[in-house]
Amino acid sequence: MPEQVKPDEALKRLQKICSAQEKCPADAIILLKRWGVDQSNHTGIISRLKEERFIDEVRFADAFVRDKISLDHWGRVKISYFLRQKGLPDGVIGDACDRIDREEYGGMIRRELEKKRKTLKGTTREIWAKLARYGASRGYEMDIMYVILDDLTRKG
Repeated sequence: MPEQVKPDEALKRLQKICSAQEKCPADAIILLKRWGVDQSNHTGIISRLKEERFIDEVRFADAFVRDKISLDHWGRVKISYFLRQKGLPDGVIGDACDRIDREEYGGMIRRELEKKRKTLKGTTREIWAKLARYGASRGYEMDIMYVILDDLTRKG
């Protein structure tokens, strides 16, 4: 049975949590449910957190994109999917992805595919296909990958 937390206490807890790390409304609602806060209070608590800028969807999306690219080496497709799962609007997701530095992003994709290339065996065609599947699983866009894959498989 989840512990019962009063709405005022839940707001204070969320303010503390959100001041330490970025959260989106969906994350906050998960915590409210875990704490047993009545669902009728969720909207008011979330609204207050947004008004006081403890929760900011744009800031959350930017931090999420930055972290997933620099730490996990995810691509835009996978990042967009996960942000949609968090309930963020498409406009916020698109804007956050548009702020990705294109040169750094392309370099990251190249480095990740080169690293994977070193572990693969097979014909040029097989390696190209394996790298394409790997890149797709990481969320890299095919148009960017095609150029890099052709270059990597040509080098041998």
